[in-house]
Formats: sequence, C-alpha cells, structure tokens
Amino acid sequence: MKLTSLEISRRQMLIGAGAIATLPLTGLPTFAQAAPKIKTVEPGTILLGTSGDMPLVAERDGKLVGIDAELITLIADRIGLKPKIALMDFPAILAGVPAGSLDWTGGNFSWRPKRAEIMALTDAVYYTAGFAIMKVDKPFTDKITVGDLAGHSIGTGTGYSFIPDMKSVPGTTELKLYDSVDSCVRDISAGRLDFGVLDAPVIDWIAKQDPSLGIKQVPFVYDAKYPIITGKTPMIWGVSPSEPDLFDALNQGIQWLRKTGQIGPIMAKYGITDPGYLTPPTTPNPRLGVDRDEVGNVIGPFAHTTRDFSEYFK
Repeated sequence: MKLTSLEISRRQMLIGAGAIATLPLTGLPTFAQAAPKIKTVEPGTILLGTSGDMPLVAERDGKLVGIDAELITLIADRIGLKPKIALMDFPAILAGVPAGSLDWTGGNFSWRPKRAEIMALTDAVYYTAGFAIMKVDKPFTDKITVGDLAGHSIGTGTGYSFIPDMKSVPGTTELKLYDSVDSCVRDISAGRLDFGVLDAPVIDWIAKQDPSLGIKQVPFVYDAKYPIITGKTPMIWGVSPSEPDLFDALNQGIQWLRKTGQIGPIMAKYGITDPGYLTPPTTPNPRLGVDRDEVGNVIGPFAHTTRDFSEYFK
C-alpha cells in the first residue's frame, strides 16, 4: 500500500507531545562481550529525540526503522544499550538534548557552530548538499541559484539551520516557517509556497513514496555567501553534554561503521544511493577551531579526556 506524506511525517501531530515508545529490537546481532558502564538518562537505554521522519528515524509496526535508526542501533548493541525513541517537535529536541532529558538526536542533523555551543556533536555520519524543493513543473532541472529565489516565497522548518541564510536571500516575497515537514511539502504541492529547503533524504523519500504530490528537488549552485543552504554539510549526531562516555562510544562506533562499510548499504536500503552522501566536502572544514582541532581532537566547551571503547568495535 502506498504511504501518504501524512503517514510518512509524524512531526505535526506529535508537536509538544513528547510521546515515548520503547521499541523492541528484532533480528539484530547481539554482541557477546560484557557491556561497558555508560551513563544515560535511563540506565541500559539510549533515549533518542526524533521527529519521526522517514527515511531517518521512525517507528513502524513496533520496530525502529530508518537510516540513522539502524546505524545507532548497531552501535548501541555493541555497548549494551537499547534504543528508545521520544517523538517530539524539532525545537523540543534542541532543548531536550542540552538539558540532559534526551541522550541523542540525529537524522540528517547538521553541524552548526551554535549547536556546538549547547551539545556535544559527533564526527560526521554522512553528508548532504543543498537542494531547493519545488513543484515538478518549475523550469529547473539540474541546478538552481540563490538568485533564482528572488520574487518568490520560500520556506523551511521552525528551528532549522537554514533559516539565517534564507533570511538574507534578497528579493524574496516571504519566508514561511513550518512546524512539520508535511505542512511545508503540502504548501509546495498546492502552490501556496514556491520553494522549500528541508532535509534532502526526507524529501527524496516523500517524493518517491507519494508521486501524486508533484514535487522535486534541484541542487543549489554553491554560493559562498549562503554556505548553509548551498554547501555540503556534515550530518552528525547530537549528544547530551553530561554524557561524555556516550559521546566517545558513539564517535568510535561511527568510525567502526565507516571502516566496515556499513553506512552505504543501509542508506541504499532506503533508496538513498547517491555516493555524495559518503563523500566529505572539498571546502574548508568549518569545525576547525570551533569543536575540533587540526587532527580531529574535540575542543571547545565539551573537550574532555577521551575514553577508549575500541574493544567493543572489533
């Protein structure tokens, strides 16, 4: 049965609810080594703050599904933690992780300097480029420039990192902020919004699942004046600042996933096959001097002595 975009995105109906569901893990390998002691909000679990958008982190038929969901589950299994999701709106997630009421957030979650001030941000899991969402009849195919947005309405999600760049785009008629991916996509589909900028994998998924929406994504031409909406960005996971051991274990787990080639096949399972998602940008690393030094060590407000969890990732 074809999913509608309303079924795909659960963010709108869960705003502020903070509905929490424990999800059984079935069919996953169990790592036999004794688990390390790692502090989390609830002992033995890792509480995942998520908006429930596919193909990233969601629950379907009582199972944790999605790209980041499967990746975090592989790591959690190695360190003896069971994922448990907390479904809520994006602003609540941005408040919950720094406050320590959530252990983790992820799912096309981009690195930004201000986020590095309020929570510990892992190394890159994958990378996404900038895309503009529009109706399929728009006269753009292989590229679009920031200048092409002039004279049109643009929109994105409340709390999204694209907002500063979008506010500074000259000549646009309106910047609309939405509480859900679904509401933004529906406005584009209905012609109430000309262009949107949202999470690229989510829009890829929605467009494939529901072609009747009549939407497409077109890549932006890189513009140094607008690096957030036009540049390639590392997608990371945010971790509670009070849980440095969890942060270290996840970072080492990400390295293990990369080294063992597990990320690409999981992305492909959900229809995300562009090799660019696994290719770092060629532009200067924006993290240098903010939360990483030249050799990749953690610096800034959450610098600490790294705990070694390598024995769990062999």
